[in-house]
Amino acid sequence: MLYDMDNPPSKDYFGRCARCGENVVGEGTGCTAMDQVFHVNCFTCMICRNELRGQPFYAVEKKAYCEPCYINTLEQCSVCAKPIMERILRATGKAYHPHCFTCVICSRSLDGIPFTVDAGGN
Repeated sequence: MLYDMDNPPSKDYFGRCARCGENVVGEGTGCTAMDQVFHVNCFTCMICRNELRGQPFYAVEKKAYCEPCYINTLEQCSVCAKPIMERILRATGKAYHPHCFTCVICSRSLDGIPFTVDAGGN
């Protein structure tokens, strides 16, 4: 940042907004998130554009998402159709929660266990 020593930034100057690039000046006009400064109305979900200040959010590759939008971006389990929030088990070209990937005969979890697929793809 270049400062003009004859005109130093005001004490109400908080930095440049990471979204719009304009100066953030004045108490209550900005917020800090993901090690960056934003205008309050610029710190929004990348998908729905709802303001995020004071709200839980997910940061993915320096982009902020509200919780509902983030969950909608996740892969869904092929068995229960719920979003996979943690570890994904991939088998037979599909994604599963580890506890949902089970044997069709005995219902035992197949996480980490060798398995075979029958002629019907089960």
